[in-house]
Amino acid sequence: MTDLKQTDSVVEELARLPRARASSRFAEDVLAALDSRSNVYQRSTGRALGATAVALILAALVSVGYGYHRQRAADLAYERQVEELRTRYQELLDEVASVRQEAVRPEPRLYLGGDEGLDLVLDLGQTPSYSDSGQDARDIRPANWEQ
Repeated sequence: MTDLKQTDSVVEELARLPRARASSRFAEDVLAALDSRSNVYQRSTGRALGATAVALILAALVSVGYGYHRQRAADLAYERQVEELRTRYQELLDEVASVRQEAVRPEPRLYLGGDEGLDLVLDLGQTPSYSDSGQDARDIRPANWEQ
């Protein structure tokens, strides 16, 4: 309750003060002061908004540039992988073609005959070697052949 008593006494003291008359220009002066403050506020707010807009635009440009750079790097890596796969694919095709040619080519061997225990095959891919020292040609007889 002491707070209410103090408030009442302050109000009474204020009521006893003499009333001053406002000048005829008081309203105009107050409005002009408010107008000048609002212009300063508008200018500072406008500058802040402009700076914020510039910062947002720069951030967007940087992020777009970074995204473009990453995408380009990914595209280049993809192109390298595709080229490596094409090269390897061509190597495999060449290898398959050479294996097919080998499979089609007849073996350079001549079957000379034989029985249940022995087959005689002459390899035509190897030519017999003769030496000038008077030695006979290679002996192509089987190891278990009797004279």
